Amino acid sequence: MEQPRAIVLGTGVIGRVHIDALRRNNVDIVSVVASSEARSIAAAADFGVPRGDPDVATALRATSPDVVHVCTPDTYHLEHAGMALDAGAHVVCEKPLTTDAGSAGELYRRAADSGRVHAICFNNRFYTLVQELAARRRLGTLDRVMLVRASVADDTFWLETDWDWRLLPEMGGPTIVTSTTGSHLLDLTSFLIGSRVVAVCADFLTAHDIRKRPRPDGGMDDYHAPGEDVSNLLVHWENGARGVLSLSHVAVGHPYRIRVEIDATAMGVSWDSERPNELWLGHRTEPNEIVLPDPRQATEEGGRFMDNPGAYREGFGDTFRLLFREVYRAVADGGQPDAPTFPTFQDGYGIQIVHDAALQSFQERRWVDVDWSAFDGN
Repeated sequence: MEQPRAIVLGTGVIGRVHIDALRRNNVDIVSVVASSEARSIAAAADFGVPRGDPDVATALRATSPDVVHVCTPDTYHLEHAGMALDAGAHVVCEKPLTTDAGSAGELYRRAADSGRVHAICFNNRFYTLVQELAARRRLGTLDRVMLVRASVADDTFWLETDWDWRLLPEMGGPTIVTSTTGSHLLDLTSFLIGSRVVAVCADFLTAHDIRKRPRPDGGMDDYHAPGEDVSNLLVHWENGARGVLSLSHVAVGHPYRIRVEIDATAMGVSWDSERPNELWLGHRTEPNEIVLPDPRQATEEGGRFMDNPGAYREGFGDTFRLLFREVYRAVADGGQPDAPTFPTFQDGYGIQIVHDAALQSFQERRWVDVDWSAFDGN
């Protein structure tokens, strides 16, 4: 196809990451939309984009994009992704897909019925060694997975003065860490072991009941924080594996760290996003191993995500580049493939079902079985 045309909705940190990764995939960014017309114009000038539009409708009408990237706050995903689909565009949406399972299912069905490419940004799947590990699991190298210990540690809200829109339920939804990093971790661990969560027991903690909300004049007001900064999940997967998942926005010293350890009957596995180019394999009767992202030593499936020779390492930005590479290949082919190599709105819908079960578990102080009936009926 000709050089694809994209617009990016939202120009915060992740919107900037999308713009960088799109350019590395030779995508023409024709418009950006921020929270106001003035900010859109400023962002367009900052990024060297030809248009900074005042709203989504104007951007869609003026540019007729092939693909729309939704990087706006969570509660806007349903509206903005729906507008893009109605305009005939393919859609890439940031996580979580929406703020509850009902609306996530609605958005997935709209996308599926449209025939357009739909992807959700579970980018952590696209660390090269994550793909390599998933490929080895599919080949049976791990044998049976017994236990997954995994965490996401970051210090976004360590101080009571730390603030962004995720703290506002009207913008971020009913949870904070469980929806933001939690959706990533639930997807990543389920992807790695090839199974879905069927039961969950959740415990939440609000680190700062009262936070300081900044005012336009530079002052601060007390704000009662209704959401959680820490979330611990015990999970059962459909394949019989058990999981201990820990999420924290108050892990001082870790800007954003993902760690996954897998106890399997053939070996142990450990991967850490702060050392993303090392995959540890544990053994009892032979030396432990460190696997590096070298395409000469990788599986066929895992190796195709290793674009560079073994001497050159890839990191966080490359996860978006590789995810978008897969998405735009499908766009070039004309529509959603039968077996997509990237996470779709269906994956986002499934994770939202698990999220809602976790929220119910905390509220009712008990284990909750995940109800997949509506999902399986699609």
